[in-house]
Amino acid sequence: MRSEEDLVRTLRAGAGHVTPSGGLAAAVAARRRTRRRRQWAGTALAAASVVLVAGGMAAMWQGTPSVSLRPAVAVTTMPPAEEVTVQPAEEVTVQPAEDVTVKPAAEVWPEAVFTMPAAASDGWKYRPVTGISPTEVLLTAESSFEKAGRLEVYDASTGDVRVVGKMPAPEGVKGYYVQGVEVGEEHFAWYGTTPNNSDKWADFWVIPREGGTARRLGEVTGDPADVERIGVTDDSLVWSLRQGGVYRISLSGGQAEKVEGSDGLHLTSWPHAVGYAPGERGQKNQNRRVNLVTGEVTEIPVPPATTKLTCAAEWCYGAAAGDGGLVVQRADGSDIRQFPSLSYFGELLGDRFAPVMPNRGDADPAKEYVAPVAVYDPATGLIGGVHRMSPDKPTGYGSGTSSSPTTIMYWGEGPKVTVLNLAAVTRR
Repeated sequence: MRSEEDLVRTLRAGAGHVTPSGGLAAAVAARRRTRRRRQWAGTALAAASVVLVAGGMAAMWQGTPSVSLRPAVAVTTMPPAEEVTVQPAEEVTVQPAEDVTVKPAAEVWPEAVFTMPAAASDGWKYRPVTGISPTEVLLTAESSFEKAGRLEVYDASTGDVRVVGKMPAPEGVKGYYVQGVEVGEEHFAWYGTTPNNSDKWADFWVIPREGGTARRLGEVTGDPADVERIGVTDDSLVWSLRQGGVYRISLSGGQAEKVEGSDGLHLTSWPHAVGYAPGERGQKNQNRRVNLVTGEVTEIPVPPATTKLTCAAEWCYGAAAGDGGLVVQRADGSDIRQFPSLSYFGELLGDRFAPVMPNRGDADPAKEYVAPVAVYDPATGLIGGVHRMSPDKPTGYGSGTSSSPTTIMYWGEGPKVTVLNLAAVTRR
C-alpha cells in the first residue's frame, strides 16, 4: 500500500525536491477520501512542479435492493498455509547496471501503443481499467469526473466498442464510490465504498464478461470492509484487508468467510498473496508468497539495504538505500540488478513490469525526448517512456484502475488518448 511518505518522495523526486504549493495536501486529501489501495493517479509534471491527483470513481445508477451481511464468522475449509521460517538473504554484492536510455514507448513496443477515443458517443468520459487481451482494453464510462456508470470494452484492432453493462449503486446509499475493477475468467467484478462516511462499509458486484446485468453479492461492515484489493474466481469473489487477511463470498451470495491461514496476507492476483517482514510503515519488504489454493509458501530473499521490495510472479522491485535507485531481482533472489538513474514507484504493472521515474539530470525537454515516467521490463531489459515532457506546460498521464496490477498507462488531451497496453508486450 502506498503511504503518505511515498507520496512525498514521489513528488519530490519528480520536482527536483521542490514540494508543489497545495499539490501534496490535495493529493493526500484525495487519497484519504477514496480509501483505496490501487487508485487512478494522474500526475502533472513540469521542470519544477509535480501535482499528484488521486481519486475514486462513483456510480450513478439506482434501483438495486440492498443486501445485508454480517461481518464474517465462518471460515473456509481451505488448508492453512504451511509454517515457514523466512531466513534473511545471504550477503551479496549488487553491481550497478549501466545507465539506461529512455525511448518513447511507441518506439520500444509499437505493438502495444495505440490511440482511442477519450469519451463514448454520449459524451461520457472513458477511464481505462486494464488490458484483457493484446488489443482489448476494459473501460469505465463516467458521466462526470469519478461518476462511473458503465463498463465497456474497446478493441484497438477494429476500433469497435462493446458495452458490457451498467455499474449500479445500491439504493439509498449516499456518498457511494465504485472502487477497483477486477477481471476474472467469466466475470468482471468490483467493490464500492462510502469513503466520506466514518463507518467501515463495502459492497461487491459481478457482471458476466460477455455482458448483461450486474449482480450485487452483498455488503460487509467493520474490519472486513477495509478492502485493499479484490479477486474473482469461478465461484467466489475474494478480497484482502489493508491490515492483512483474506475473505471471500460466493458468487451466489451468502455469508462472507475468512480464508483460513490468511492472517497477515495481502492479495496480489488470485490465488497469490504476500506477507511482509517487520519494518517501518511504507518501507516494508515482501518476504513470502503464498498460494491460497494449495497452501504452498515461497520464501522471497531480500537484497541487502533494500526497502519496499514488491514482487510479481517472477520478478521483484525495491528501492536501494541512500537514493541508490531501483533494485531488480528474480523472486528466488537471483539476477540482482541496480539502476541508480531510476526511482521506484512501488506499484507493479501487469505480471512483471515496473513504473519508474528516470533521473532527468540536465536534460532539456525543448531539445530532446524527456519522459516524466517510464516502464521497465526485466525480462527483456527494455524501458519505454510514458508521454513526453513539455518545456512550458504540465505533462499528465494515468494508470489503469484495476484491482490486480493493471497493464495500462495512458496519456494525452482532447478527443483522443494514447494507451500503452502491456498485455500486448511479448518476451522477445
